[in-house]
Amino acid sequence: MESLLYFAQEYLEPIYCVICKVGTYGDVYHCVSRYDKGKKVKLPSLEQTITKVVEEKEVVIEQIDAYEVVCLPIKSSHQKVVGVLSFVLHKDIEYDYFAMEQVVIIGESLLDILQQKSSTKIEVPVNNSFNLSFKPFFTDSYNLCCITDSDSGDYLFMNQSWERTLGYSIEELKAYNFSNWVHPDDINETIKVFQDVCDGKVVRSFINRYRTKWGDYKYLEWDATLDEDRRVVYAVAKDITSQHENHEKLFFQSTILKAVQDSILVIDLNGKISYINDAVISLTGYPKNYLIGRSLDIILKRVDQSKSLDVDISDFLKDKNNIELQIERRDGEFIWIEIRTSVLEDVYGDPIGFLGIIKDITHRKEYEETLMKRNEELSKANKELDNFVYRVSHDLRAPITSALGLIELSMEASLEEVYEYLKLQQRSLMKLDDFIRDILNYSRNNRMELKPNRVDIQDLIEVTLEQYKFISNYKLVKITKEINIENHLYCDESRLAVILNNLISNAYKFTTLVPNPEIRVEANVSPTDLVLVIEDNGIGIKNDHIAKIFDMFYRATDVNNGSGLGLYIVKEAVKRLGGEIAVESILNEGTKFKITIPNLWSIFPKEIKEKATN
Repeated sequence: MESLLYFAQEYLEPIYCVICKVGTYGDVYHCVSRYDKGKKVKLPSLEQTITKVVEEKEVVIEQIDAYEVVCLPIKSSHQKVVGVLSFVLHKDIEYDYFAMEQVVIIGESLLDILQQKSSTKIEVPVNNSFNLSFKPFFTDSYNLCCITDSDSGDYLFMNQSWERTLGYSIEELKAYNFSNWVHPDDINETIKVFQDVCDGKVVRSFINRYRTKWGDYKYLEWDATLDEDRRVVYAVAKDITSQHENHEKLFFQSTILKAVQDSILVIDLNGKISYINDAVISLTGYPKNYLIGRSLDIILKRVDQSKSLDVDISDFLKDKNNIELQIERRDGEFIWIEIRTSVLEDVYGDPIGFLGIIKDITHRKEYEETLMKRNEELSKANKELDNFVYRVSHDLRAPITSALGLIELSMEASLEEVYEYLKLQQRSLMKLDDFIRDILNYSRNNRMELKPNRVDIQDLIEVTLEQYKFISNYKLVKITKEINIENHLYCDESRLAVILNNLISNAYKFTTLVPNPEIRVEANVSPTDLVLVIEDNGIGIKNDHIAKIFDMFYRATDVNNGSGLGLYIVKEAVKRLGGEIAVESILNEGTKFKITIPNLWSIFPKEIKEKATN
């Protein structure tokens, strides 16, 4: 009866079916039911419907709640109801009356035999009367159905699915005991399970391997039960070879993926993470149980859009895909990653998900960024070099050309004129000398390594100011000095001297052009910084020139025809010292330069500091 319900449920697809015996006085007993546990439903009560079938001896179809209930009477040869077969179906399911009639025929045969209560073993008429009754469930079933002798293990009946699955004919298969076809490694376990069935145990989902005519083996999943009255075993097997191969394939793949150093994750067709290896955990900082089952967005949700592409999860779910972006780890650190995705397929070639391989490319990106900056610097240097060569060639030739012209005039001039021409030549050559000095300072600043040593800032300022005491109007300029020293100063003295010299030189040039000229020099030395302030009350700088005064060869005024290199060299020297420079200026009121340079005192070892302070 259990096997009958199994076949009925497989064929008719009800959510619940039950077969009951009916006694002499209409009592219902020995009910056997089968329920599809995959569907969580609340079953209706069938008691009244079954009673109605027993009384009316006709098929009863009723609607109970959301279901269609079909009850069929099973009659004896004397047209007496000896059993009731009931099905519960969804209303939208079209049931097969012919199939139900076939089930009734089988039920009538089985219950008739049971009522004989014979203690002797009953032979199964496989090829005669049972052929018609079992046809819908055996011959047409996709699963492998069979009836086996419980004593010998010989096949009494087999449907056509055996031939389709194993390749052997029914005659060939029935010629041997079932153990002949089982994989040698599975024989002992199969015999043990068969014995359990013969002892009355119902077996579900037992798996073994059967040999095929083509030399390989098929994985079969068995359900089996014993008919105690007839001493035969009813069994149904499902070919699960494809599923098993998929399982083995995935197991093999996951074993390999665990050993791969790259971060590997598997994403299902809905974009959810179904597998990760340990490298993903190390890369992202998220634990495994946090990532599994979540959308890939969990990794992409903190994408740094300022440095990455505008990406969406759909951009990753493609075959042969390659995307670089910057994501945030769980600890807040941003890292650059490269994700390559490809489609995962089952044994039938159908897509079942995506394989993602993640590489941490942060170091590569940092190198690329450094290389890009170097290329920008090189491009800037090349541009400056072109401009430099052009301007240098022009500014070098101008004083030389002027001096040559004056020499030529002097050859035919009077003594007084020659004297005047010599003063003009002197001015041109001094201009040439200043220009060459600026070029040398520019070259040294670019090529020389940083050489920090102890600097006496007060002495350096005094020496710089001393250089200008012989220039005209020097005595007219009021010099104010304010020097505060809290700590020893360590800096590159040669570059610091260039900075002071250029700024003080400019202050002299533009204050001697105004009445009551003043220059203020302030220096403050702390353990961390040197702050220099050079301020004058000269002619000042127009606002639209201030942003350009540090450009190479830029001249903010025509009052003084300098090289245009001085402030550019100051800016570059300050940059090499790791400092900053700022300028404030008001036209016709004066200019103030403020320079902040790190005191390199902190980089020296403790013993050198102690020696310096003693």
